[in-house]
Amino acid sequence: SVLFLLDTRFNGSQRVKRLSGLVKEALGQSDEAHALYTEMLDKDATNVLASKRLIALLKAQGHIQQAIKELVTYLDTHGNDFEAWLELAHLYLAQHMYPQAAFCLEEVILQQPANHYFHLHYAELQYTMGHLDVALKEYLRVVELSTDNVRGFYGVKLTADRMLAEAKKGKGSGKKDQQSSNALRMDIVPQQATLERLSELATERLVSAYNRAGESSKKAAEKWLKE
Repeated sequence: SVLFLLDTRFNGSQRVKRLSGLVKEALGQSDEAHALYTEMLDKDATNVLASKRLIALLKAQGHIQQAIKELVTYLDTHGNDFEAWLELAHLYLAQHMYPQAAFCLEEVILQQPANHYFHLHYAELQYTMGHLDVALKEYLRVVELSTDNVRGFYGVKLTADRMLAEAKKGKGSGKKDQQSSNALRMDIVPQQATLERLSELATERLVSAYNRAGESSKKAAEKWLKE
């Protein structure tokens, strides 16, 4: 076969071994491919491509916990690989490990601070965890970097309205319950007037955006914004 000829001509070549691993994956020989990548990493733990192929193989097989373990090991050596941090965040999210995923996204943002998509992803995760103050800051960062970002303005409105509701709930009950305390720290959130203005501005930008869209999208947006 061609692989045999290549191995004979370039005996011990890492490129030929990686090619052999890819062929084994394509043929469904996952165990053989796994053994080959593991052997390559035993000889050279810094082999980037072998590490990534092994992680991709484990993910494809559904072995998410093992893939996470291998990816963490990889990042111990290659911490400046933001794509690897992003992949690890996705794997953690698949396991509903939100705090770990948030940490990974923070590493991504440190390396790619001008990419609004990463800020948006981080803001949505913080909103999901109930960290509204952080979520609002990140949504505002999104619309600062991408001034027509509809998801960003939706996030600003949703978060500002929820923070206002939490604040009113706290005042009405005289004290905040544990869930509200986790979601909203009143000592560090913006003032009520600021939150109301942010909600109004976000609504204005959303209406403006949907005015340029089709009539059905415009009506749906207006209905949601009035609720």
